[in-house]
Amino acid sequence: MDIWKPQRIDALKIYQARIGPLVLWLRQTDGEMHVAQTYELEGQFMDMHGLKEYVQEVPLHTPWSRWVVEKEMHQVRLTPCLPNRPVVVRTESPVKISVGKEAVFYVSFPIWLKIEAGDGQLIELCDVPSAVRSNTWFGDTMEGELCYSLMTRARRQIEDADHPVYKALCPVRIRNASEDRLDVERFCLHVEHLSLYQGTHLLWTNEVMITFQGEDQISKVDYARQKPKLGSDLKLITPPRTPFKETLLKRSLASIIRFSDS
Repeated sequence: MDIWKPQRIDALKIYQARIGPLVLWLRQTDGEMHVAQTYELEGQFMDMHGLKEYVQEVPLHTPWSRWVVEKEMHQVRLTPCLPNRPVVVRTESPVKISVGKEAVFYVSFPIWLKIEAGDGQLIELCDVPSAVRSNTWFGDTMEGELCYSLMTRARRQIEDADHPVYKALCPVRIRNASEDRLDVERFCLHVEHLSLYQGTHLLWTNEVMITFQGEDQISKVDYARQKPKLGSDLKLITPPRTPFKETLLKRSLASIIRFSDS
């Protein structure tokens, strides 16, 4: 996508980009980069485009943040990245997985946008979400963590998944290694361990494998290090925020399942 390439900007001019519901404004003045963003309702936003000169008035009371940069700065780059916190995925209805079986789901979630600027070597200024998600707490008071909440249909087929350009698709494989039927209502994805890949039309992440071993057992979570097997055209565009080094043992499913009485 051309919108991810570095773009030249001129001082004292205002530039705008639209990525999903996110409306982003930039302006350079006196060795500073000013950044502002607002959000439209999802499903009602206009076209998606990279930075281009904005000749209208920025909405009144739009809050600007200021970043000190080089006096002579000619380039800005917008790069898609993944959220800065884990994401709790809630399915619209429970998904039932029989004993010894596994299922693959395609979960889509909004990307974030990393903003870099400079003359020659670009430096990172900040990153902002393309769509606002509410906060939620996952786990108990001792072992829990603050996450973003995501409602999804957890599609079983790629063609059924939600494909807006501002979202990334994550293949999630859930295996029921317990002795009871597994009813999945929600699970936690540590997206900071995932890379982001550019396909022909879609953004993808690595595959996540969650093995549920029982209500009182710890679930095993593996984050694939290679790109998903969805064609040879995928190209790495953003590495993980936190590199993944070993299998995680997390209660990714234990607190959110129900067992069949039969």
